[in-house]
Amino acid sequence: MTHPPPFARQTLSLRLVSAPWWFAAMLTALLLLGARPLVDRFDLAVHDLLSRDVIEPLSRPTPPADSLVVAIDDASLQALGRWPWPRQRHAELIDVLRSAGTQAVGYNVLFTEPSTDPAEDARLAEAIAAHGQIVLPVVPGDRLDGTPARVLQPMPALAKVAAALGHAESPIDLDGQVRRIALVAGSGPTAWEALPLAVQRVSAPRASLLSDTDARRHGTDPWWRERVQLLPFGNHPVSQISASELLRDPSLVTLLTGRVVWVGVTAQGIDPMVTVPGARGSMALSTVQWQAQVHQAMDRNRMVTLASEPVVLAANVLPLVFAALFGRRLMRSLGVRLQAMLWLLPLPLLVQGIALVWGQVWLPLGAMVLGWTIALLLGRTLELRNTRIALRRERGLAEVTLQAITDAVITLDHSRRVRYLNASAERLALPHTPDAARNQTIESVLRLEAPDAQILLQAIGDCQTQHRVVHIEVALHVRTNDGEHLVQAVISPMGPAGDARSGVVVVLADVTATARAEQLVEHGSTHDGLTGLPNRVLLTDLLAHALAHGRHQSQALAVLFIDLDRFGRINDSLGQRQGDEVLEVIAARLRRVFRAHDTIARWGSDQFVVLIEDVTSREVVAALASQLIDVVARDLRVDEVSIACTCSIGIALSPDDAQTTDGLLTMSEAAMMRAKAAGGGRFEFYTSGMSTLTRDWLALENRLRQALDAGEFVLHYQIQTDLRSGRPIGLEALLRWRQEDGELWAPARFLSITEETGLIVAVGNWVIREATQQLRRWIDAGVTPVPVSVNVSARQCMDSHLIDVIAGALKEANVPASLLKVEITESTAMADLDHLRQLLLQLRQLGVAIALDDFGTGFSSLAHLKRFPVDQIKIDPSFIADIHRDPNGAAIVRATIALAHGLGVPVVAEGVENEAQIRFLREHRCDIVQGYLYGRPGSPDAIREVLTSADVPPHYLHPESHS
Repeated sequence: MTHPPPFARQTLSLRLVSAPWWFAAMLTALLLLGARPLVDRFDLAVHDLLSRDVIEPLSRPTPPADSLVVAIDDASLQALGRWPWPRQRHAELIDVLRSAGTQAVGYNVLFTEPSTDPAEDARLAEAIAAHGQIVLPVVPGDRLDGTPARVLQPMPALAKVAAALGHAESPIDLDGQVRRIALVAGSGPTAWEALPLAVQRVSAPRASLLSDTDARRHGTDPWWRERVQLLPFGNHPVSQISASELLRDPSLVTLLTGRVVWVGVTAQGIDPMVTVPGARGSMALSTVQWQAQVHQAMDRNRMVTLASEPVVLAANVLPLVFAALFGRRLMRSLGVRLQAMLWLLPLPLLVQGIALVWGQVWLPLGAMVLGWTIALLLGRTLELRNTRIALRRERGLAEVTLQAITDAVITLDHSRRVRYLNASAERLALPHTPDAARNQTIESVLRLEAPDAQILLQAIGDCQTQHRVVHIEVALHVRTNDGEHLVQAVISPMGPAGDARSGVVVVLADVTATARAEQLVEHGSTHDGLTGLPNRVLLTDLLAHALAHGRHQSQALAVLFIDLDRFGRINDSLGQRQGDEVLEVIAARLRRVFRAHDTIARWGSDQFVVLIEDVTSREVVAALASQLIDVVARDLRVDEVSIACTCSIGIALSPDDAQTTDGLLTMSEAAMMRAKAAGGGRFEFYTSGMSTLTRDWLALENRLRQALDAGEFVLHYQIQTDLRSGRPIGLEALLRWRQEDGELWAPARFLSITEETGLIVAVGNWVIREATQQLRRWIDAGVTPVPVSVNVSARQCMDSHLIDVIAGALKEANVPASLLKVEITESTAMADLDHLRQLLLQLRQLGVAIALDDFGTGFSSLAHLKRFPVDQIKIDPSFIADIHRDPNGAAIVRATIALAHGLGVPVVAEGVENEAQIRFLREHRCDIVQGYLYGRPGSPDAIREVLTSADVPPHYLHPESHS
């Protein structure tokens, strides 16, 4: 006989385990069909448990029995003679029962053989016949080897006169106890009702349960049973009297009148007794007592029906088949695992209890419980096997991943000795070799500064004792062969909480490049790129701290708001570079006037703010302001041009004028505007009579409102040039306000008022519509257009109608959306990240390009920048001005270009005015330039001439044809 190879056997086994529910269903069917005794014992124990501990306590008490047992006990044998009694004695007893008027008598004594005295047999037959309600027992005999079982029956003469015959079999279960009785049993073609049932039918005539069908079905079986029922718990013992007392005392016959009487032997050594389940284990009953209790249960309809074999088979197998067909799908839909099926194991007990209480049916489910348990064990075995396979696979993937990632990963045991290093950690551990580093303490493997080593060890200790992930907020300095590295450390525990032998995992992220870049960006975000002074963000923070300190120390402070008079004309006449030089000179003069610990900040454009702490009097502040006005007014030369510059200063004091940051800044600005309205070149203290808007401010606001309706706003455009080809590839629309004398005001003169009053939205919408209409005019004139950029303020970005305004302008002008570009400042981008991202996505869907303006002056980071669909990044002119002299500004420009190119975004450098700047930008691969070197802002007609004469890429006219 050939055996399958091991691999085939293993495959077969895995297939078997992979279908645990089918296997359990088949096993259950086999147990029920061919190995029933294996589960019967379990079912009997469950039946007793439910009956005794659940159902019986919940059942209503049963009244005492109506029947009575006449016991042939030890006293009767002593008084009336040893067993067996002569037939005459039985006849006398039956006569007494007849005279008592008993209803029916179950005479549980076998009379299988004739007596030695035929007269006695005749006397007994006469007594039985005279009573007319005597039921005699039939008992199956012992099975003989090779021959059918012998049935013990009453002798024919007695059987003939008996009211009925009933089988008195008490089937013994596997545990040696008697619980069941067959309502019908027989041998071959002959059948008898159970003795208690026969007595019940004699006492109260009813249809017989005997049928030829049962006999024909069993054929020649030596002993068969049908309609098996179980005796319930909680039966009262049937009262009994001694046969000798009944025969000796005629007065006792009154106890028997109208009752069913059972007669049987209870004497020890003669009665075989039966063992039945009881409230406290098992107990022994006489055979006649047991028969009487069965009759009592039948009479009160308390017998428990045993479910038929087909029902038992279906109830045990079908749930397992259902689990095999639908269990996995059901668990997946409910989101539970296989272990959840354990909670269903008590369900069969509930079903059995319900069937017993409400249906008086016993449904054995032990096979199903066994199959269910086996299925769960097999399923769990399969899960564990798959888990082990997955763990091996994941371990391999983790090993490959750990070796591939740039973060250093070090595993430590409970004593903080190195057990594992990935490739990145090995580089940090140099000059240690990987083998030499293992089993060494982490502080000896990593060359850390002493304070950093202490921080790391403390964090590892906290992780071990508190069993939590510990993030070290500060960067640690690690010395390696290629220099010092800054690393960010995260320590995570391994193993379960409370395990003193568990180790930790240390992950070190090299943040050297990021930290250096962040230092540059952080300095750029809090300091002005042109003057190096703190910007308004840092100023606001410093002012808040100064106010808190002043309140604590009861000290006064002053805020000086400085605005250079008519600085816009300097920019317009000399150019932005020269204007920036003027600002640098003014900043240097401010430093010379004030103390080292006073805060001097650039507020924006041509405005500065000075914070003076520990102010002793208004006179001291006034003297400083007067001195500052004189210093600013000194001769200033730029490119051999003498420039006269004056300033207006507004002063607010704390705590006299205000005690909040916004209050001091607002009041000092209002005082500055009062000084400016008075002609400039002077200072003003804030007084309670001043409002945040002076009369000049209000007048200017009214003029602005009228200017929009009167058409006084115009757009000028500045060329954006491709640095490699020299061709114009874009325009920036710049707002101008035409005055009555023909002067054009730049936005710096009025934009703050439009923002404060909300006019910025209406003005901004006009710019969008005008820019698209101008594009249409150029196209109609035969000019190949280039994209036009329009600046959108923060307040416009928050306007819910912005998308509709842009879409409507494009549709009205019939201009492709790709010819319009929206510029937002970096500070606007950081104001509301989620809202702005949704806005930019809508613009992108519309086909409008997006540029990030003034990059480097806000707080944006790579993480935030990656969230925005930006098509262009514009570097703020303040970083370009001294790019060839200022190493900090040059570093920020280089970092910005590298960052943008890493994101696939072109870079525009604004404020380009000389060849040195161009050489630097070309060397570092800047894409586009914009500034006076390539052209000042011009009117639409001037720009049309430029575009007509220039070599403009033709695809800009129909950009939608390009992907």
